Amino acid sequence: MIGAAAVLTVLVVFAAWLSGFPGRWLRPSATEIRGALYTAIQRETPETFLVTGAVDLSATTRVANTRRLLPGLLDLNLGTTSATVRMPGRVSYGVELSRIAPEDIEIGEDGDVRITVPAPTIWSVEPVLEAMEVETDVGWARLDASGRDVEQEAIRLMERALRAQGIRHLQDSDQPRRNTARALEVALGPPLEAAGVADPRIEVLFSDTPGRRRPE
Repeated sequence: MIGAAAVLTVLVVFAAWLSGFPGRWLRPSATEIRGALYTAIQRETPETFLVTGAVDLSATTRVANTRRLLPGLLDLNLGTTSATVRMPGRVSYGVELSRIAPEDIEIGEDGDVRITVPAPTIWSVEPVLEAMEVETDVGWARLDASGRDVEQEAIRLMERALRAQGIRHLQDSDQPRRNTARALEVALGPPLEAAGVADPRIEVLFSDTPGRRRPE
């Protein structure tokens, strides 16, 4: 006959064993899941920005400079010096994780996770200088130095031009959002499994989606 003390010991050991396997036997609460996700987001990305994709683009800039001799008197046109620069570049984008708050993580009754994140923004712009093409036209009465000046100005404007192209791509294409959603699903899957959620399902929404709350 097994005594009561022995039975109690067996139950305590069994309960301790179960607590070591929450993913199999004990379903974590919504608060536990939300806390695990938020902690993972803040811990794994100390830069507070998650790069989720990149796009290769090409931009063109043109700078022109016209000089006149004695404007208002002789007003002789000394010619226009112009430079056109064409250059490819890579624009990387992603999401600012520092703008994600705990209340942006929703846990459904079935354990599914819905997380609202900021819309993708530009992270970096990298012009490919070695692939640069430059066309320069020096005015008839201008010095060669004027050509170098407009070339340098056109090159300085290139990063801004590539960034503008990248912003238009984020606005006009759905691919950056698909890439961002997929990157977040991959990044957040392991923390969910570690918290005890088997086969986690994650839905990523963006704060500028109609009907969604925009984070402060």
